[in-house]
Amino acid sequence: MQFITFSKGLVIAATTAFLMACGGGSPADKMMGYQEKILSILESNKSDLDKAAAEIKSYIESNKDEMKAAMGEMVKMTEELKSDPEKAAKMMAEFGEKQEAMQKRMEELEKEVPGIKEHEGIRDATMAMTKMMME
Repeated sequence: MQFITFSKGLVIAATTAFLMACGGGSPADKMMGYQEKILSILESNKSDLDKAAAEIKSYIESNKDEMKAAMGEMVKMTEELKSDPEKAAKMMAEFGEKQEAMQKRMEELEKEVPGIKEHEGIRDATMAMTKMMME
């Protein structure tokens, strides 16, 4: 269940990003890119979870200023989506498709790698990202 918590943490960050963003090249796209990179790190290092955790931690640390800036941009864009429910609904549908595909990848990885759900280093690194994004 801890990997699910990891997944939910990324989903929370990405969903928050989506709900506050405005489309192509947006902060939401940036947040999806961060989530994609973390998932790619996990997939590339599935035989060495300690290495995966270290790389995720390093990636987050190296990109934290950009991540925080993207989150700040999203906060500013919240009002635009509130005033355009049609645009918000369209974006939510597009985002849902992307998020579903990533969730399937995470589920496949979970099946392939016993112990990934419980790996403390991965959980801690990804939860640190979620916490940082919620500050």
